[in-house]
Amino acid sequence: MSEGKDIGLFGGTFNPPHIGHFRLAKAAKKEFGLQKIFFIPSYLPPHKEPRNVLDANHRADMVKLLIEQDQDLIFSDFEISQKTISYSIDTIKYFKSEFPDKKIFFLIGTDAFYLIDMWKDHEQILKMVDFIIFPREYYTKEMIVKKYGNMSNVIYWAHTELIHISSSNLRVKIKNGETCVAELGDKVSEYIKENRLYR
Repeated sequence: MSEGKDIGLFGGTFNPPHIGHFRLAKAAKKEFGLQKIFFIPSYLPPHKEPRNVLDANHRADMVKLLIEQDQDLIFSDFEISQKTISYSIDTIKYFKSEFPDKKIFFLIGTDAFYLIDMWKDHEQILKMVDFIIFPREYYTKEMIVKKYGNMSNVIYWAHTELIHISSSNLRVKIKNGETCVAELGDKVSEYIKENRLYR
């Protein structure tokens, strides 16, 4: 692997991926000087009902379309290729073995980090990577500090504005016939339309 700066891991269901994901990644790259950020769609997320999660291949294709114009944002099929429940601990171990000389940041929203104590091997995860945390509705920085303490040695708070886009809301809008081009981007919106997804 090439020498360089720190890297970011951006995991998630991406069901569907949207402009908010892209903007957050770009903002984190700029603010924290990351060399590249890997988008890592899960195969089966451990805390979500499988029947509500779109086929992994469709989600992978949409992530590729979302980020294809930016060479610093890179698609990874690591979790999808495992074809089993996706645990962050396994993904982190893989990337640490691939980039042993780089510092790795895990990009995450306040909503997901608030529940990190429910993750498999979460105590080990907190020792392996640092976290760049984005603001999300209903889960504040104060709530996280109250629950876990300051944790300033592993947490970096992203200075990004709250992005009012959620994949769950987009699925409802699409089912109701909306194209959601502004939230999805032209290519992802067209892909969803052509493949009749979320109908």
